[in-house]
Amino acid sequence: MFETLSTPILANAIGCTALAMSVLALIRTSNKGLLAILGSAVLLWGIHYGLLGSVSGLAVHLVAAVSLFVAHAIQAANTPIRIATGIAFSLAGVGATAYFGTGMADALAAVGCIIMTMTQFTGRGSTLRIGFMAGETVFFGFALILGSVPGMIVTAGNFVAGAIGLYRRYQYRRGAYAASPALSTD
Repeated sequence: MFETLSTPILANAIGCTALAMSVLALIRTSNKGLLAILGSAVLLWGIHYGLLGSVSGLAVHLVAAVSLFVAHAIQAANTPIRIATGIAFSLAGVGATAYFGTGMADALAAVGCIIMTMTQFTGRGSTLRIGFMAGETVFFGFALILGSVPGMIVTAGNFVAGAIGLYRRYQYRRGAYAASPALSTD
């Protein structure tokens, strides 16, 4: 897509930044700003895939990034609005996957898109992380089918980070962590 000699280096640097952002966001105890941080990371993943020449990767990640930013913006909206918006973005993600997709791996990407999108619009508290972990499991299958070792590492890393964040939330709720304004928000 944007071929230069330094493109793979830049793309991988952007991918590493996106990975670090995702893991650091998911490992935190607080959900405050989680969707916005993940939206920024997913936007970087879209740029990463675009620089590597994947139009479908760019398109799907751009839809996902916008979806995460919108989910962050309407967190306080009533449930029917969040559900309707989640369905609309799920359809957009599935549409982008169907338009650019070519096989079984892309069908898994569509399923993962629905799980992640509905989670970000309807999940609260620990359910938000559990939904992301379920979606990462599906995307691990996607990466496995494609034979993408980096994709498997990223999804496994995000799953583990989500599990650590979930455990830390549980410990915090039990009083195992000292009171901290950074940890007390949801």
